[in-house]
Amino acid sequence: MSQRNREACLPLQGETLVTRRYIRLRPTKLSLVMLALSAAVWVGAANYQVNVAYAVCFWVIGFIGVSALLTQRQLMGLNVQAACTDEVFAGGTAKAHIRFSAHTRQSRLLWWHDEGAHLPKQPAPAEPQWHEVTLSQENQWQAHNVWEIPIAQRGYFPQPLHITVSTSAPFGLFCAECRLLWPSENIAFAAPLEHSHWGGDLAAASDEPAQHAGMHGEDIAYLNPHQAGNSLQHVAWKTYAKRGELMDKVFDEPLLRHQDETISYKDYPPGTPKDTLAGLMTHRVLLAERHQHRYTLELPGSTIPPQNGMREKCLTALALM
Repeated sequence: MSQRNREACLPLQGETLVTRRYIRLRPTKLSLVMLALSAAVWVGAANYQVNVAYAVCFWVIGFIGVSALLTQRQLMGLNVQAACTDEVFAGGTAKAHIRFSAHTRQSRLLWWHDEGAHLPKQPAPAEPQWHEVTLSQENQWQAHNVWEIPIAQRGYFPQPLHITVSTSAPFGLFCAECRLLWPSENIAFAAPLEHSHWGGDLAAASDEPAQHAGMHGEDIAYLNPHQAGNSLQHVAWKTYAKRGELMDKVFDEPLLRHQDETISYKDYPPGTPKDTLAGLMTHRVLLAERHQHRYTLELPGSTIPPQNGMREKCLTALALM
């Protein structure tokens, strides 16, 4: 991308305000026809000294000028925000949520499309898919759209991610455009590769049902109706005082020691491609999380022990491995 194009892109960080500097205004065919008509009327007025023709000419030119300002105003003061909060795996589609809003009480009619600069080059460029956005009092001057981004590889989202916001309202004489660049720092996780044989014993334990709750932990998991014969020590007396119902407290059961596992890159043959290795270990991390097993992730040069936020940290480390 040239330096000029880079400067013309508005960085989409947080809630971004569109200013006049980033708006490009160009006339449409209708505007050019009206300018040519005005020139013809002016020539006729000069040759035949028709004062009414002068007035018509000035009125048309003034109307064109006002139309340019009103079209540019459709984008000025527009707030755009993009965010992606869902987990995305390589080979899937990331759904970024785009929010358009305006603090000024002015109805706006816009269109936007993904420029697709992050996609592989196609022999014949496809036509952009435009999405309509209307800001009015009925929708409280804001609108939400979904930007679908194909993800081919693990790691950070592909760059550059451009969208173009355009409008020709209210008269269609001019087209105002603004290009926005989203410098996303979101990460796409490696696509899991299913397998059942590795160096540890997690595969053998994967078929065992996960034990989510019992009567030996310290944290209350949930309440069950009291069963005759159960110890009164486990009755939730505070709940009984409020609702008059006998409920038994069910506690989280601590994870068993034999469920501890080390998910290591050493469990696989040396020379395994990194993308394949990341997919294999991602499958084991998801498997351990699904069965609520304790595990340690061992990567070349780093080790992640059991801790809070283990799933996200391990998947991120594998995505960037």
